[in-house]
Amino acid sequence: MSIYLNKIIERVYENTESTTNPGIIIASPSEDPPYKFHWIRDSALVMRIFIDMYKQTKDPKYFQSIINYIENESKIQDLNTICGLGEPKINVDCTPFNGSWGRPQNDGPALRGIIMIQIIDLFKYRYSILINNIIIPIIIKDLEYIINNYNKVSFDIWEEKKGWHFYTRLVQLKFLKDCIKNYEYLNKSFNLEEAKKVYLKLLESTKHHLNGESIISSFDEDGKIIKYEDSANILAFSHINYDEELLQTFKLEYIKSTCNELLKYFRDKYNDQDINLIGRYKEDQYYNGQIWIICSLALAQVYMKLYINRNITKDRSPMHRAKSNPTNEYIIIANEILERILSLDSDFILPEQFDPSTNKYYSAKKLTWNYSELYLLIKMLN
Repeated sequence: MSIYLNKIIERVYENTESTTNPGIIIASPSEDPPYKFHWIRDSALVMRIFIDMYKQTKDPKYFQSIINYIENESKIQDLNTICGLGEPKINVDCTPFNGSWGRPQNDGPALRGIIMIQIIDLFKYRYSILINNIIIPIIIKDLEYIINNYNKVSFDIWEEKKGWHFYTRLVQLKFLKDCIKNYEYLNKSFNLEEAKKVYLKLLESTKHHLNGESIISSFDEDGKIIKYEDSANILAFSHINYDEELLQTFKLEYIKSTCNELLKYFRDKYNDQDINLIGRYKEDQYYNGQIWIICSLALAQVYMKLYINRNITKDRSPMHRAKSNPTNEYIIIANEILERILSLDSDFILPEQFDPSTNKYYSAKKLTWNYSELYLLIKMLN
């Protein structure tokens, strides 16, 4: 798999070195649709690659990419944008994007904060000036934003619906939890009791998305259900790194109904009961709702995690293992998704969407977020 990982990293670097501003990570080089912007969400998710590669190799190239990201996000936080830290994207010259858009998007500060805490852990006991003077202030600003805005509506990750979203709430919970856990490392520079109170309030609000053993994706501003099955729910589990404590409340098994419903819908849509690929949600109108690579890769990741969890059990008897450890559908589907995506083209021009019956590409190509989710899946399967 190393050849694929190398290609992924090559493509990601193309999208990080395509501007004169170090630290800018474009979502895609595409001009039509216009994706050549730096999204707070996307860039935080892509940093997972650089953090992991630096852990493995200590290559100064990855170290410099992490430093560029930190310095750039510090500048972005100080920009005079329309909605403050809830601004979803900026221009590639690191100036505010003031055009019409779905804003605020309150998952962005949480995801950035989660990544910054991971960077502190990566640099622990080293680079204290960088940590104390730049990274911790970034985290505290994002934390204060979440504390002041967790109870306000925002747009979903698809930038379409304003309301209350499971994805947004779950990543906010993860960020708050990580801040509380790392209070000492963050120099006790925030009100711990206030953070704990907000965490508990947000936890109760997020529980409203649980419906039996399934998850409601979004409510509108009045509390009416907007969407049930949405692959954003699947992505949410990946983006909290399958946090074990949060999974005690928001059980991974709850996402299976979303996975099953979306698989059924897209199999029927393409009249192919063998495909294991999904789009964003049912009746999606954007480019007629084709298969989304990030959604399919997230599906594979969740199935891999379900497979792993199913086989980590207190009962180690041969009888139990025989029942719980077949060559089961989870790992089969995960592998099939990976093979299907890798087979699209040898140059890794991975589009946002494609039609699986014709392999026709839709929307932006070389989507940076695609490479991030693909990298994680390959690592999981390895």
